Amino acid sequence: MKKVKDYMSSPILMVDVNTSLQEVTKLMMERGYGSVLVSEGGDPKGIFTDRDAVKAIAMGLNPSDPVRLAATMGNLIVVDEDTDVFQAAEIMSKNKIRHLPVKNKEGVIVGMFSITDLPKALG
Repeated sequence: MKKVKDYMSSPILMVDVNTSLQEVTKLMMERGYGSVLVSEGGDPKGIFTDRDAVKAIAMGLNPSDPVRLAATMGNLIVVDEDTDVFQAAEIMSKNKIRHLPVKNKEGVIVGMFSITDLPKALG
């Protein structure tokens, strides 16, 4: 069985809900990441992706606006690091998402499994 932990990106990036859109997108560009977790009080509460950045522009948000206005907040879908890649792909397809945070046995998010990881995982 192929596990998501063998194909995920790590470490993850996490920003506070009040971080500006400009700061977050700059960080994503510098690190080459397509997504960041959005936290409140240190706890992951949502996700902001490259597609959310496009949505923010289309909504007319300002670069100084907080990331929480464009991020997908609440109902964060997370999988265990030992989840089978086929099961992860099914979860992503069913929920129409492209990024899936991955947690370890202690419940700490340690990586991100994304749609771009699927070709090498399924190949």
